[in-house]
Amino acid sequence: MISLTSRTWRLAAAPPSDPGRMAGFSLPILATGAFLIVVIKLTSQPLFIDFFTMWTGGRMSWTDIHHIYDMARVDHAQAWLLGAGAHDRPFPYPPTTLLVFAPLGLLPFWLASAIWMIAIFAAFSWAAMSIPSEHRTLSAALILLAPGTVWAAISGQCVFLTGALAITGVRLLGRRPILAGVLLGLAAAFKPTVLLMAPVALMAGGHWRSLLAAGLAGLAMMALSAMIWGVGPWRDWFAYAPGYLATITANPAYVQGIVAPAGLAARLGLAGAPLLLWRLVFTLGGAAAAIIVFRRTTALWPRLTALFAASVLATPYAMNYEMTLLLPGAVAALVMARTARTQLLALAAYWGLAFAGLPLVGAYAIFIFLIFAGACALSEGGIDVAPLAAEPDRAPATA
Repeated sequence: MISLTSRTWRLAAAPPSDPGRMAGFSLPILATGAFLIVVIKLTSQPLFIDFFTMWTGGRMSWTDIHHIYDMARVDHAQAWLLGAGAHDRPFPYPPTTLLVFAPLGLLPFWLASAIWMIAIFAAFSWAAMSIPSEHRTLSAALILLAPGTVWAAISGQCVFLTGALAITGVRLLGRRPILAGVLLGLAAAFKPTVLLMAPVALMAGGHWRSLLAAGLAGLAMMALSAMIWGVGPWRDWFAYAPGYLATITANPAYVQGIVAPAGLAARLGLAGAPLLLWRLVFTLGGAAAAIIVFRRTTALWPRLTALFAASVLATPYAMNYEMTLLLPGAVAALVMARTARTQLLALAAYWGLAFAGLPLVGAYAIFIFLIFAGACALSEGGIDVAPLAAEPDRAPATA
């Protein structure tokens, strides 16, 4: 028994396998899954269906701004393409997003779709590939073939824009704190639900200049949108947000795709005090994880993972395709592992995240990812944690 245990421990502490060997079984499975997702999505819905809602909001901003958060009016505006399927498809984004969607709304839908997807997919690919690694081709394949990424690409989701801004912002925290804060502020102004824990993380890391820059950038976006469209859309959006969440959690088709703990709470039928306690526990857990990671390390992959995972735990609404945001950090951990044990933990975390990118199982698979990602982070000396850049605003705490 002692000999077997010793042998197992030596194997776990041994140098990792070549990541390319692991890709030998991962990539064919991912490619097959990507093909199936494309077929299933395109046989049931038009291409870029989620961008269609964004484009519709941008178009309405020119002609019917006062009804942009009226679900019935937005559904009606989408009927020319979706027909009877144009129901429960509101425009949920804050008015700041109209700064991007309004110009696109002036173009024909398919031309706007092509410009949108090429631009944001290229930006996300560049940001994700900027993570230091000698296995960039493998990293790109593991990120771009993952279910969440494929789902987001077919749907035309804005997660690629949010991800490009946020990943670049975190990467620049130590080198260009003002620019980093501006990028994070722009990302939050576009999709605040996936960056709920950004203020907590920035304070924990001592990135005060970045925090101030992020706040000012967000306020500037809000002010600019109010100057163009008035404060009415902001009043409508704040009044509309609770109803939108109720609509989503009441629709089984949407609930299947929610991967945040709130989605699992909806499936369990939690309400009232139990629901509030459920959300509080996960919010505090996410905040604690973000604080610990941002205080103790300037390494890029743990910070990316902690920021997005903590926000997913806290937000009442995060869909399966938003797991794309967690992929660069998960893949970086996998290809930078320095022991076989850590490599296996990172591989398990990656596949948990891959399944989290699928509806139905995503709300359960995200917990698999969180468990193995945590174990991977605790695997002492198992990851090559290259720092973000030169010096951060404040050196991370040692304890």
